[in-house]
Amino acid sequence: MYINSSIKNYLNELSSDKPIPGGGGTSALVAAFGIALALMVARISLRRLDKRAQKKLSQTIKLLERLRREAEETVDLDPEVYADVMKSYKQLKASGHSSKGKTNVERALANSFRLQADLALLILMAKELLSSVDSFAKGSIRNDLFVSIGLLDGAFRGAIATARINVVYMNKGAQKRHFERALANVEQKYRKIKFG
Repeated sequence: MYINSSIKNYLNELSSDKPIPGGGGTSALVAAFGIALALMVARISLRRLDKRAQKKLSQTIKLLERLRREAEETVDLDPEVYADVMKSYKQLKASGHSSKGKTNVERALANSFRLQADLALLILMAKELLSSVDSFAKGSIRNDLFVSIGLLDGAFRGAIATARINVVYMNKGAQKRHFERALANVEQKYRKIKFG
């Protein structure tokens, strides 16, 4: 849907008065950009290495490629998940706030939370892999890793914020507390990643 559209079309849609695409899908797109830039640095660096180092960096490249594909998938999944949240709220209102309607809202919010929490974990893994790329990057191309980190940091903050807003609207209970703890743990792990 969006991942195959032009950047210009995406920006036009994003700046419109429609809620889709929004912050969640855009965070995923920014993550994909950050990972793609790291892949560029890795591939340029790969050409300058001996066979042993090439093998190690090639493994990192494969992992980054998988993470990039997953981020790209989230660009298109997020609008679907968000649409489900909005649909569940409409059904809740139409049902006179029935028990089934409330359950559907909780389910939709949990699905939206999980998608963005998974994106945050994906970004965390990508940022951890940048240390491996950095150990092989030489010269001015290494600067692009710092740009990659900036993109990943912004995408991470967006994914966490989008996951958190879903938790805010959940009913109090064990699931809400579990999700709050999970977010806090991911944020703590992300802050501990050292680079450069």
